[in-house]
Amino acid sequence: MWAPYLCIQEVNNLESDRFIKIFGNIVEHCLAAGIGILKNRPFQSIDDVVKAIESYLDSLKPQEKRAILQLYPDSVSTLAGFSNSMLELNIHQKIIETKPRNLRFEEKKRLKQLSKSYKEKHGFPFIICLKVDNIEALCALIEARVMNETHQEIEIALKEVKKICKLRIHEIIK
Repeated sequence: MWAPYLCIQEVNNLESDRFIKIFGNIVEHCLAAGIGILKNRPFQSIDDVVKAIESYLDSLKPQEKRAILQLYPDSVSTLAGFSNSMLELNIHQKIIETKPRNLRFEEKKRLKQLSKSYKEKHGFPFIICLKVDNIEALCALIEARVMNETHQEIEIALKEVKKICKLRIHEIIK
């Protein structure tokens, strides 16, 4: 859990262990990311923090990038496994933009199969930052990305991680 909002000066003045604790989940459960950007202080702006995390991610070796991607939850399988009443309550990891309607068994089955195919091919869960309009759009997006070569998909998924990181940074710093 991080502090309500910090200004950039407060970020720069944090003790190292507190900084790592706060920024260690900018990348999902990855204290190494907090450690990796610590050396970039002092930051002049939020954009500097965003650039630091992007540089950290870009500097990783391919196997390290894959390991980062494996830390992310399988939100698609989770979505497919929710009861329809849980879909109404799932606002934190909501990836469907419109108010969820009752998912048919066939839609849940399709989502689970697509998620499984994606994860089996690429070795990490499908990662997306934006919210899609509906289940059909989500399925089409997964179908398109499952066709990518894994090295391409690592870079695409990493771009999504960077977007997630930027949003998380903006939740911490004002």
